[in-house]
Amino acid sequence: MSGPVGHTFIYNIIILFIIIVFAFISGTLSYYKAFKVNNRIIKALEKYEGYNLYSKDEIERTLGNLGYSTEDANCKQTYNGMILVDYFNENYCYCVYIDNKKPTKNGYYIYGVLTYMNLDLPIINVINLPVFTKSNRMFKFTSKGSL
Repeated sequence: MSGPVGHTFIYNIIILFIIIVFAFISGTLSYYKAFKVNNRIIKALEKYEGYNLYSKDEIERTLGNLGYSTEDANCKQTYNGMILVDYFNENYCYCVYIDNKKPTKNGYYIYGVLTYMNLDLPIINVINLPVFTKSNRMFKFTSKGSL
């Protein structure tokens, strides 16, 4: 009789291990997607020298190609000492922050992007975790297309 009872215990351990591994893989893939979205938004900001109409269109196009969307996002007015420039529209939830509204004495801006990583777990439901990325220094040369 000790054989079947021991097997049941081992099966429970194996099932628990499989659940933990799949939860870890799901979290890793969700984080990768959110980080990839952040990098693409930063790339659009750097390409068009800041957050303007051109970079906003590029961001919308890119997010449509990646299939990124979240249900709820919480864009605060300040985040990590940065000021909110613009936040999500009806399709995509992301927040764009700027280090300072006026350029520093050297004439550059630093942008920050906040996106959310979605974990859709069966028992807990949807969990949105923030992923924040800062850009490199961007020097302000022109004002065309400014928002």
